This record gives sequence, structure tokens and C-alpha cells, in this order.
Amino acid sequence: MITPPSDTDDTAIIAALADLLGADAVTLGLEKRTFFSTDISRRGETALAIVAPANAELVAQTVALCTGAGIAVIPRGGGFSYTGGYVPVSKRSVTIDMRRLDAIDIRRDDMLVIVDAGVTWANLYEALKAQGLRTPYFGPMSGYSATVGGALSQGSFFLGSTQYGQAAESVLAVEVVLADGSLVRTGSWGGAGDASPFLRNYGPDLTGLFLNDTGALGFKTRAVLKLIAFPPHQEYASIAFADGAAALAALSDIARAGLAAECYLWDPYFVKIMAGASLGFGEDLKFLAGVARGGGSLLGGLKNAGRIALAGRSAFAADTFVLNVTIDDFSAAGAGAKLAAVHELAAGHGGAAVTPTAPMAMRGTPFINFNSPERRAPRRNLPVHGLINHSGAQALNQRIRAVIAENGAARAALGVECGVICFAVGSQAVGIEPLIYWDDQQQFLHDRTRETSDLAGLAGFAAPPAATVAAMAMRAEIAAVFTESGAAHMQIGKSYPWLATRSPGIARLAAQLKLALDPAGLVNPGSLGFSPMTDLRKSDINSEMIAHAAS
Repeated sequence: MITPPSDTDDTAIIAALADLLGADAVTLGLEKRTFFSTDISRRGETALAIVAPANAELVAQTVALCTGAGIAVIPRGGGFSYTGGYVPVSKRSVTIDMRRLDAIDIRRDDMLVIVDAGVTWANLYEALKAQGLRTPYFGPMSGYSATVGGALSQGSFFLGSTQYGQAAESVLAVEVVLADGSLVRTGSWGGAGDASPFLRNYGPDLTGLFLNDTGALGFKTRAVLKLIAFPPHQEYASIAFADGAAALAALSDIARAGLAAECYLWDPYFVKIMAGASLGFGEDLKFLAGVARGGGSLLGGLKNAGRIALAGRSAFAADTFVLNVTIDDFSAAGAGAKLAAVHELAAGHGGAAVTPTAPMAMRGTPFINFNSPERRAPRRNLPVHGLINHSGAQALNQRIRAVIAENGAARAALGVECGVICFAVGSQAVGIEPLIYWDDQQQFLHDRTRETSDLAGLAGFAAPPAATVAAMAMRAEIAAVFTESGAAHMQIGKSYPWLATRSPGIARLAAQLKLALDPAGLVNPGSLGFSPMTDLRKSDINSEMIAHAAS
């Protein structure tokens, strides 16, 4: 373990980090530090330094060095947080870029993979697919850049989630660095010696403690994920509805029946967005090539690419709700039977089949490089979401649509618009995610390709534009409706009021856990609603934290 300098001189700490990690692994330039302290939704305090350890042991030593000097440590993966997940709340913070942790250890005999936290979902998917394998949940759309550690910290659902649930449900064990630099493992992996990570539930489920924690309880350095054989047969459906309530009812029926790997619903605004999402002919050729490669077989992939090419963008009809379904199975007959059942359920709610362009495209090119220059659209978009049970989904969806409609003309005059996606998560939950769109030139001052910020341009914004103020107000109103409805959230970060919405007993237990694992409150302070706790006495901490969350 590295012994930190005896004083709290930040210059000395940064020098010690450079000695530990190498000068090339420590970034001090203001443009870079500003970028790494800004997520998709907000800019925080600017971190003292950005460091990039090369392995778990160096992460542990980095954490011990910083916390021993009273400096907060913040984990960052691919950078796609939109809830302040890695945004510093203190100037005395060091951001730890986890992307150099990129090893993949596939253990086919045990049907598990040990994967470093910095591995992207796209790289993991390709490595496993080459061996005819897959994880049950296999990533978010942003998986070209989004990392395994980020998804497990922030919570994630998309690819495979209607069948297999959230990302956490595919996890067997994790390796975690605690606030004092200890490196621990969970599940059967936590045994003495070279224990095997084949079983999550050996004793209390300590693995779950570190999942969806937004990095507030420790730094995940490796995760053990379940494997399944890669399903060789896929079928797809897109079904148009004139009525949103009927479309949502069909989504719930399909999810409860266990028919789909993914099942998601686009409202008319989002259908319009997708209809105009062409990136140009050259980019479309790459897209179709991805669809051709993405089929369970080469012939199937080529057929899917041909169907999309023939349908073109006309498959996205305006003024309709479109329900998209992807089916995985280990036989063609099984996939076909599920597809027939999906169409029968949808028809019972008035749905009409259209060319399944969207689900074929999503599976053909499951991961999108949102950092590419072509993806830098002039309109900014920012999501807000909630998960609710099927019995509550219709009422919550109506309330959300009422908020969107309220002051609609005034918002439209500022160019603020909103579309809604609904997603079936397992057979128990529906995710409802409004995406707010508006013009905001500030976003272009953060170059996500070069990972730098235009400091001169940022200085020119004394106050956010009126459209941004209106968009953020709308987002806050929608988030309040989710809270009032008892909705749950993924990617809690520093935005959703997790601690404040827990019962007193659970809030107290959470505070005690945070105290035990991070007594100085230096591990991603602010996440989950935990306030910075430096210098608080143990006897004061529960009431202090709960009062802070309630405020």
C-alpha cells in the first residue's frame, strides 16, 4: 500500500500519483479536466487531476493515496452519464478513468466471463460471439463506448433486457476497491486462495451491495458475468398502433408472456425522429453491412439487410405508435412460434404489422458510436426515466403525457420538444423514458471525440439559454411525477432522490453501510443522495445524512 504524503498539499499528492502511475497516466490540463468533470447533463467542480491506472492493484493504491489525503475519488467509465454520476461536487477530487482496465477472461467450461470494468460492451460482445457465446443482458445502445463497470454502477437495461432483466441480473460476482484501498471479491469468489467465482449467492448477497450504487460504495475493477450460448435464430416484429394505450397494453402482454428478448415502444414524435435519422448514403451502407453481419446466420443477415433496404425510411410511418420486438430462440420453429404469438397478442389490441426495420437494425448494429462527428446532431437530447409495474404503467404514462402537453406551445416556441420510449424490463417492469430535444450550442463546446472542452466558448455563456432552462424545468417536472408515482430508476447518479425516498429504516441502514465502507465520505460524494461526510462524528452521521437527503 502506498503511504500518502504527511501533509495535504495537493501538489505533493499529484506528484505522488505521477510517481505511482507514470506521468503519462496523470492529466492536468484544464481543458481535459473540465471535459472529464462534465457529463451529458451538467458541469461540476473541476477535478484536480484525471488519472488512468492500468490495473486493479493500481486503482487500489490510487484510491488509498487520495482518500488518505482527504481527496475525493470518482470513477469514470465511457462517460455517458446524464445524471451527474461522475461529476465532482468538490474541487479536491481526482477522477479515475477506468478504461485501461480492459482484460477479458472467457471460461467456457464454467459458462462465465471475468471482465475488467473498463471493457466496452461492444468489445465484450464481439469476443464472446466469436466463440458462440453471449451474456444474457449484453449492453446498452451506447455500448460502443459504454463500459461494463459503468453499466453495473449506474444500472442499465436494453439489449436482452425484456428476457433477462437489468444488467445486475447477469452478474455472479464483483471485485471492488473500498475507500481505504482494500481489494475485495464477492460471492464464491471471496474465498481464500484462488477461489472460483461460479456462484453469487454463497451467504449474504454482497455482490448486490455494489451494483447500481453509482460508485458510492466502492470502485468495481472486475465483474464476473454469466454466459449463455449465442441464440442462433432471431425473428423480428414492428407493429403500428393508432392508440398509445393499446400499444402499451400490447407491450405488457408480450412481456408477461415471456416471448421477447427486447420489446420497446416508440411514440409518434420518436417515430418521426427515427424516420429522419439517416446519416447519409455512405453511413447507411455501413449500417446495412452491420445488419448483414448481425443475423444468426449469414443468409439470415443478408435477408434482413435486403428487407430494410427495400422498406427504406418509409417503414417509419408518421402519427403512429410503433411497437418493436426482437425474439431469440435456439430453433427456427421456436422463434417462429413466438413471432406468431406476438402478432396474435398485438392484433388483439388493434396493432397492424409493418416492416420490422427498427429491431433488425438494432440487432444488426447493436452498438452506436455516439462520439463520432457524424452523430453530433444540432439538437441536444436528454432523457429522464422511471420504472413501474405493469399495473401502474398506463396511469403513469398518462401523467407523463400531461406534463409534456402542459405549456406545450410555449416550449415549442423555444424549440423544446419531447418523445417517449417505453421498454419492457423482464416480465415485471416497464421503463418509461421521455427524451427532451432542443437546440443548445453549449453541448458543442465539449468535444466528445477529442475529450476536450472549449474554455473560451464556455466563458461566453453567463447564463443558460432560455430553451435549456425550459428543457431542464420540464425534465424536473417529469422526474417529480416519477417520484410521486413510486417509480424506480437506473442511473441514479446525483439526480434521482434515492436516499430521500427510502423509508426511515432503510435510509438509516444505507447510512450505516456508507459509514462502514467510506467513513470520510470520499468515494464519489453526492451519489445516491449521500452528502460529503468529512469530519462528521459517527454518532451524528445517520441523522445528518438523512436530514440532508430529506432536504
